[in-house]
Parts: sequence; C-alpha cells; structure tokens
Amino acid sequence: MKKPGFTLAEVLITLGIIGVVAAITIPGLINNYKAQRLHSKFLKTYSVLQQVFKQMEADDVSLDPNSYPYAQPFYKTFMKYLTNTTNCGRVGGNYGDPDIRTAPCYNARAYKYRDYSGKSTISESLLDDGQIVLPDGTIVFFENNTNGVWLSADLNGLDVPNRWGVDLFTFQFIDGELRTMGSPGTIYTDLNQYCNSKVSNNINGISCAIKAKSNSDYFKQAIKLK
Repeated sequence: MKKPGFTLAEVLITLGIIGVVAAITIPGLINNYKAQRLHSKFLKTYSVLQQVFKQMEADDVSLDPNSYPYAQPFYKTFMKYLTNTTNCGRVGGNYGDPDIRTAPCYNARAYKYRDYSGKSTISESLLDDGQIVLPDGTIVFFENNTNGVWLSADLNGLDVPNRWGVDLFTFQFIDGELRTMGSPGTIYTDLNQYCNSKVSNNINGISCAIKAKSNSDYFKQAIKLK
C-alpha cells in the first residue's frame, strides 16, 4: 500500500506560490517599517528640539541667533542643553570649529542633499550656521536669519536618501515657538511650491514638515519617491 505524499511537481508549485506571495508582501512590509521608523524619529526629534527652546527660555537665555558673536554662535549654546551630542562645526567654519570631514560628520554637507523632487540640490547656505549630531544619529543643521532661527533635522544621518521632505525636515522658531515649517506664521507656507514632488527648486521640501507632523501616513508615500 502506497503512503500518501506530494509529488515533486506539487512541491515546486507550492514553493513558487510562496515565493510570489513573499515577493509581493515583503517589500511592502519593509517600506512600512521604514516609514514608521522615520515617523517616530520625526516626532521624537521635534519634541527634543522644542524642549531645548523651552529650557533656554526658562533660563532667560537669548533665543535670537543674531545676538550671539560670530566666534560663539547660537548653536554652541543650544547644544549645551543636550547630552552626548557631537559638535560638527559650521560649513566653511573657523574660530576653532571641528573639522566636519571627520566621523560622524563626514560628508554632512548641504551639497549632498536634494530637494523633494530629487532634481535640485539644496543650497548649503540654508544649513551652514552649525551642525550637531544627536546620540541617535540625527544631524541637526542651524540657519540664523532675521526670520528666526531654522533647525533642519536629517533623521537618519548620512544614510540616503538625504532628501528634503523624506528624511530632512525643517522647523522655524518664531513668536516664542518652534513650529514645523509650512505651519501658519512660518516663512514658507505654500505647499504647492515647497512640498510638491512635481516641482523642482532648491527649497522644495522645506515645508513638508507640517505634512509629516499632521499626516500619520505621510512617510509611507514619501519613501516611495524616486
């Protein structure tokens, strides 16, 4: 009496079906994991930066970057309120600033970053007034201007895609509050121009922070951009 079993053809067909299902589902699971991780880091980083401003305000420390001397810029005072951070200096900086070519600051230069469309290169002049690396690898860039200090956070450090609106997000400190760029009162609120994957300009993506904050599914779409 023959024992029941599977033929080689049946086994191969079953394995083929499993392979097809895996090929369809695994990329989606990986993308969902990446999106969730970026979303969590976005919220965490935003909270950490907000808390520093509140602590500085409570200590009656100036929050106006233009009130600081060039040799002792705002970002150096800011980082004193954080622990285990790395000072990456200023792009083209001097006055004893660290060499930004050394790890973990190596290649942390604005010319490596692209806009939301992926077609334009971000001007380093928007990220050049100080760089620090947080303990979790997030790079924070400072920009001092008359519209209040801007902080841009690269959530996954030097790992790709290094793209505004995907892993790089900008916040503006204005009227005593750190706001996601694109929020009412910030300088760039036109999302059709500044958070649009079909528009190419060197500041497109700067306003995507408001979408990342308000839409929990934002990152699922952002990481699919090519």
